[in-house]
Amino acid sequence: MPEPKIEIVRGGPMLVDGLPLGRLRHEGDVWRVERIETPSRTYALCRCGASSEMPLCDRTAPYACFDEQPPTGPEPAPYRWDVPDPTGPPALALKPDGPVRVAGFARITYGDRELSPRDRVSLCRCGESRCQPLCDSSHKVVGYRG
Repeated sequence: MPEPKIEIVRGGPMLVDGLPLGRLRHEGDVWRVERIETPSRTYALCRCGASSEMPLCDRTAPYACFDEQPPTGPEPAPYRWDVPDPTGPPALALKPDGPVRVAGFARITYGDRELSPRDRVSLCRCGESRCQPLCDSSHKVVGYRG
């Protein structure tokens, strides 16, 4: 099986290969992952919030979904979220009205750079983070829903 990877297209979607899509659900004091079916093992996640097929992107290459500015803020400290299955395979889950949470050292590229491997990371999906492609909680300020 190929290595799970995420390619983040500047001004476009996250192209995901080999990571099942899930949605985080808060139940009491724990987070659970609810599986979301995708057409195949490869899919594109919307990062602009304008897709008619949320959370999937409804556009095609070259995308040009939004005018993404170069990062201006510092890289945020890794967010230590509780992975529902820390010993399981790499996983991807959407936080309600928030970022894409990735666990398990999946390979992540953004433009011409590769992010340093991490056991868990939060990726921006509102398009407003000042430290793209990482989440800096801008979704809370802009009122992102998705």
